[in-house]
Amino acid sequence: MVAVWLAIGHVVAVWGSGVIVTEAVRDLYRACWGEPTRRARFEVEEFDIEIYKWAADANPEGVALYATIGVSARPMVGHDPSHRVEFFLGLVPERDDVASALAALGLYSTREGVALDHGHTVPAGGPLWPGTQMRTLMVLRPLSAFLPPLELADGLHVDFLQVVPLFDSEQAFKSEHGAEALLDRWEEAGVPFWNPERTPPFS
Repeated sequence: MVAVWLAIGHVVAVWGSGVIVTEAVRDLYRACWGEPTRRARFEVEEFDIEIYKWAADANPEGVALYATIGVSARPMVGHDPSHRVEFFLGLVPERDDVASALAALGLYSTREGVALDHGHTVPAGGPLWPGTQMRTLMVLRPLSAFLPPLELADGLHVDFLQVVPLFDSEQAFKSEHGAEALLDRWEEAGVPFWNPERTPPFS
């Protein structure tokens, strides 16, 4: 995977027919959070995806936000072709190295030919950023209307799915008991899942 953090400026949209939806996603992000503080472009084989970042002090959510641009340019395996998705992740303190794993997640369905939806997990093949023991990303429907679905005139709509880093023990618990049980366990324990410095809540 080739990646580079770029200076803020114009980015050429990719994937031909996906230009309209890609630009609509970009416009929605800017309407909600303003101009990103950083962005990265990742190239994997013939695929291209961007990650935008908004620093914690530059958006109303109080966390560093990382969001994909380009996932919705293609239909997702296992979904109606008009149903597209993008992914976002919030961390505080920030960890910019997570961008690579988030980009890989964004390309996972297309490259592997599998569907991704609420409760699904994708291994990163290594630490999500240097120094962490978290090596898996879990996909969730946001519990609140964090970002409204994007409706386009041609019938396409884009849902925005939240991504949460997992420890191996959390992945094992989720595999045995399900995503909802893990979320309940987090709520009971008051787990700050947005904190990259948190410790495993259970072994």
